[in-house]
Order: sequence, then structure tokens, then C-alpha cells
Amino acid sequence: MIAHTLIARALILRGVVLWLLARTLISAVMSLAEFNPLALSARSSAIIILVSTLLGFAQTGRLREYVLLGNLGVSRATLVMYFALPALAGELLLLAAGRAFA
Repeated sequence: MIAHTLIARALILRGVVLWLLARTLISAVMSLAEFNPLALSARSSAIIILVSTLLGFAQTGRLREYVLLGNLGVSRATLVMYFALPALAGELLLLAAGRAFA
């Protein structure tokens, strides 16, 4: 059970870092285009979550961890959860902060 907690913590941290990188890059591009990077639609937030999740899968494949994670009982659906939930939580926090300060 401890190994599962350690794996979950590492994968969720990876999801957080990838979401932060994706969000920072998209925010920088939007700032250069003179748009408000915090005022995104729900569709744009969904695309950011999807990009962050796909980046997580790409990095897991690049590091060749699929076989190891499969042997440890971590399915692909669980990987989606580990990569998508931090991005979803971050987007919801930004939405709440944007509404609180607007």
C-alpha cells in the first residue's frame, strides 16, 4: 500500500508541474496577444486540461514507465486521473480567483 501512495504522489506532482508549465506558456502567449490570460472560457480551460494530460502521457512514454506502472497495478485510466485532476483543480482555482477579484 505504501508503494501505491508513493507512486500516486509522484504522478500527481508530475501532473501539477506539467499543468503549471502548460498554463504559463498559454498565459504568456495570451499576454503577448494582449488578452487577459485569466479570463478564459470553459472550452479553453478544457483544452488546457487535455493538453496537460497528454503531456503527462507523453512524458510517461518518454521515460518508458508504462511497463513498470502496469506491473505495479497502475492502469491507464488511473494515469488519466493523476494527470487530469491537478489541472482541473488548478483551473477551478483560477476561475474562482478570477471571479473573486473581478
